[in-house]
Amino acid sequence: MNAFLRFVDGLNTWIGRVVGWVMVFIMFVTVYDIVARRLFNAPVPWAFDVSTQLFGLHFMIVAGYALLHDEHVSINIFKNRLSRRNQARLDILSFVVFFFPFMTLLLVYGWDFAARSWATRETSWGATALPVYYIKTVIPVTAVLLMLQGVCRIVRMARVARGGEPE
Repeated sequence: MNAFLRFVDGLNTWIGRVVGWVMVFIMFVTVYDIVARRLFNAPVPWAFDVSTQLFGLHFMIVAGYALLHDEHVSINIFKNRLSRRNQARLDILSFVVFFFPFMTLLLVYGWDFAARSWATRETSWGATALPVYYIKTVIPVTAVLLMLQGVCRIVRMARVARGGEPE
């Protein structure tokens, strides 16, 4: 089981570190568009579509990395008053009741959404009509990465709930 946990953690860490650099590329695209528009009066028609798609990629695909490092949004008003073991039990319950059903829906509907986009070779509505089926594929991939990381969280929380350490 520890090998599985290390593999999923390593996968999401690698994706988070690599895809994190996409923000630098988005910045360069934005600066290039601003310079071309303001200094040369020559706006770049593809810049908005490219930066929007890349931001969507970044936002979605690094979600597993955020879950690994507990950087997601959570409300801990009541949870902080519980013991560590009861916090783990509450986390397990919330993952089973909320997280995994939502991720299952994201995977099922995201897969259909991406499949329809691939079938029609969907493009953006912008002036350059960039393909969007690649970026829509990120939705089910993100669901899988989050589900894998969610399983790791459940395993670690179960260890804490039994009185042990996460690893």
